[in-house]
Amino acid sequence: MMRAFAHSVYENRCRKYSRSVNHLAHLFLAGRTAESLIGNLSGDFVKGPLDGRFPPGIADGIMQHRRIDAYTDAHPAAAAFRRVLIPEHGHYARVIADMFFDHFLSRRFDEFAGEPLETFLARTYAIIDPHEHELPGRLRFVYPHMRDERWLESYREIAGIHGALRGISRRFSRPVHLETATRHLTDSRQELERRFDELFPDVISFARSHLPT
Repeated sequence: MMRAFAHSVYENRCRKYSRSVNHLAHLFLAGRTAESLIGNLSGDFVKGPLDGRFPPGIADGIMQHRRIDAYTDAHPAAAAFRRVLIPEHGHYARVIADMFFDHFLSRRFDEFAGEPLETFLARTYAIIDPHEHELPGRLRFVYPHMRDERWLESYREIAGIHGALRGISRRFSRPVHLETATRHLTDSRQELERRFDELFPDVISFARSHLPT
């Protein structure tokens, strides 16, 4: 029984860690300051009350990340997006959906941002890099890989999403194969992209209206 309890606790921790992994979207929705970018990117790596643990600008970015996640979770189009995935993937649909959001954003980044993805990322990394030693927790170790191995650029391709989901799957104590969900990027692409089109402009408007002043 104790082993089963420990297994359950570990699984829950992994779920919480993996709850939101749309790193590109959060960088895109952040403000242009180093603090806002770091805070919004850190949202997936910082849990619980902030309690003065971070400088105010980074804390504001983390809270912005959490507000965006809450808004997205409650949006009807996001729920409809996840319903395509739930029959096969259950509660993991939320993690998969976040990765798919980054896929559609990266494929159409010029449309939403008015500039190429590579230009945006080069500028973003140049802003964050001088503060790399200040990144919170595990992000300090993840960030160089994200930048140097071009994770976010790879999300444009289904193979990149497949690899990212396979990596996330390894964080769970029991065998899961989230990467099998990438078939929906072919089989259900029209439905998923339609739901993304219903969702993402609203998320942009929400994020811009809630940026800290």
